[in-house]
Amino acid sequence: MKFLSIAMKLIALRILGCVSALATFSPSGGGPTYSLGIPSTTESTGTGNIYFQLSAPDTYQWVALGIGRSMAGAYIFIVYSDGNGNVTISARTGGQGHVEPMVDEGLASKVQLLEGSGITGGVMKANVLCTNCPLTSTTTTSSPWIAAWNKGSPIDSTSTSYSINQHGDDSYRQFTYDLTSATITSDENPFLSTSTSPSATPSQPSSSSGDSAGETGGGGSEEYGTPASTIKAYNIAHGTIMGITMVILFPLGAIAMTIFGKWWLHAAFQVFSLVMLIIGFGLGVKLAMFKDYLFKNQGKTHTSFGLALFILFLIQPIIGLLHHLAYQKQHARGFLGYIHIWYGRALLILGIINGGLGLQLARNTRGGEIIYGLLAGLVALTYLTVVLSKGLGKFVGNKDVGEYEDKDEDEDEGEGEGGNQGG
Repeated sequence: MKFLSIAMKLIALRILGCVSALATFSPSGGGPTYSLGIPSTTESTGTGNIYFQLSAPDTYQWVALGIGRSMAGAYIFIVYSDGNGNVTISARTGGQGHVEPMVDEGLASKVQLLEGSGITGGVMKANVLCTNCPLTSTTTTSSPWIAAWNKGSPIDSTSTSYSINQHGDDSYRQFTYDLTSATITSDENPFLSTSTSPSATPSQPSSSSGDSAGETGGGGSEEYGTPASTIKAYNIAHGTIMGITMVILFPLGAIAMTIFGKWWLHAAFQVFSLVMLIIGFGLGVKLAMFKDYLFKNQGKTHTSFGLALFILFLIQPIIGLLHHLAYQKQHARGFLGYIHIWYGRALLILGIINGGLGLQLARNTRGGEIIYGLLAGLVALTYLTVVLSKGLGKFVGNKDVGEYEDKDEDEDEGEGEGGNQGG
């Protein structure tokens, strides 16, 4: 009996030594649970086996864990159902980031699913052994990792190259593991005797400061980076301000000039629109920095096009001012006047096109894209109607654009400067 008691204690100590130091991460706002264990031999030599677990409710289509500070250049492990009650693990690299990770056969050869993996009790779980995983250090207290996930119907595929759906902005986290708190004594599967996996209900956020970076995401881990709620707020603010400015404010300023013929009204309206444009642009730059979209990856077209248009929009009021000063001297619309009008019209068209690119980049709903297109079309139709009606009225009345005898001085200047105004 004494021998049996000692044996049981030794077994218990071995189990505790194996699992008690697992580092875990649970995203703020809820999501999968990620656990990491590093054998003491790996920690001391700097190379060798590491063990990690990805666990989530089976309502998740896929879950992923990556070694790296961002998707670009990261080593990513994606887990999804195989259709037979088990899971598939796909080892991939993040490439340039913000694109679907590509299968890496070299990395895949280092990865092995362990006992305890599968889908049971409403939980999808992968216990993983990675031999010589590419960690820059096995003793750092701030090892950078990333996590992502996507909810949806099961993938049910054994193919490691299955094309997965992209995750949303609120389904991605950056965090660090304290590897010194992830040490396990035995180089063997540490997850068979643990309770690190979640229930079938997604994990809930721990009490913390809310949206601030640096939240604790579990034992031995810390979340950092811009919170998903902040990115979402910037996304909404940027899209709303730029959409209203480009589709409504600038066109209305041009229409006001055509209808009322008041240059000062047109100028005031467009200056206000320009201020809104600057605000929206600033929010967009910050958003692109948050999402690593600035002039690269899938955001390259929208951000590069947007910067070029922003600079061109800043030039437009200068052209308008020069035209106004020239008109005061000549009392006739000159070359600058036509440039101001058609340059403005071209900018509006290009701005609306770039807005559509922004909607695609933000993965807006189909309904949102339709509403944007309908509103842009309605404003364009209104503008064309006003301009054509004005031109037809002049033609019928046998009036030339340069005739101002029946107008007071203010109307005279407005008509000559901005009749059929374009921006």
